[in-house]
Amino acid sequence: METKGNNYMKILVGINIVLILLLVRAELSMGIDQFFNMKDFSMFKHSNDLSNENNSFAADDKTMRICYFQADSIGGLEVMSDLKELGAEAQKKAESKMRSKEREIQRWQESWGDLSRLLPAELRQYQNEAQIKEQEISRFQQQVQNELAKSQEELLLKMVERVSEVSKIFAEENDYDYVFSYQAGQNLYYGSPTHDVTAELIGIMKEKYK
Repeated sequence: METKGNNYMKILVGINIVLILLLVRAELSMGIDQFFNMKDFSMFKHSNDLSNENNSFAADDKTMRICYFQADSIGGLEVMSDLKELGAEAQKKAESKMRSKEREIQRWQESWGDLSRLLPAELRQYQNEAQIKEQEISRFQQQVQNELAKSQEELLLKMVERVSEVSKIFAEENDYDYVFSYQAGQNLYYGSPTHDVTAELIGIMKEKYK
């Protein structure tokens, strides 16, 4: 009888473990590089010099003008801080749901009292309910994880949209064809300081967010 009780007390431990994983997963301060890393820099693979006079490439007899910004510099902007705050709120919401479910399971477990004192019919009922509770917990955990993942995806999209919008404005005003993000150790290993437009982009983002 005690073994059965112990097995279902492990459910509570499992909830705590999942809660920890959710907190780790929901951490939005993992670094701005994960939000703005470029996956394809194929156009740079055909050039050995990013610091030529115009920082441009010939393609179909046309000249492409390219600039870049330091991705790490965006992390300190007020708009990014506000988005991280929204992420923290989503994290707290998930944490609260998990705690509520944990208390619910505890109340159910306590309602049965000492399992060793149950009659055979009562023990069978307990086992049936415990099986249902286990399935319920599994579904609930998946639901909370999905909700948190959706919130993270929405915040990521908002970040990307903000940077894309500002990059488009800057490119159109300054006649650039491409605006790349740059970060030490990532795909783009060097860019001429002449074409670093980080300050300009940050200025636009700050102004727009006002």
